Amino acid sequence: MQTPQVIKPELLRKGFELVNREGLEVTDDVSIVEHLKHPVYITEGSYTNIKVTTPDDMLLAERILNVDSEESIVLPIHL
Repeated sequence: MQTPQVIKPELLRKGFELVNREGLEVTDDVSIVEHLKHPVYITEGSYTNIKVTTPDDMLLAERILNVDSEESIVLPIHL
């Protein structure tokens, strides 16, 4: 799954308490919430939602930001 994952702090706190109390194995925050039997919703992601962990990732992020900023430039129209 892509990040970010959005979870209310109180729900996550309850999940951590359950995991610790019952010694459950989890892989991420969403799996903690699933142990609470709380509904989890998935939304469509984007290939530009990348995780920056290496220098190559940083180069890709800079390219994505440059393309996005070029697309959002508004040029004045003179009539």
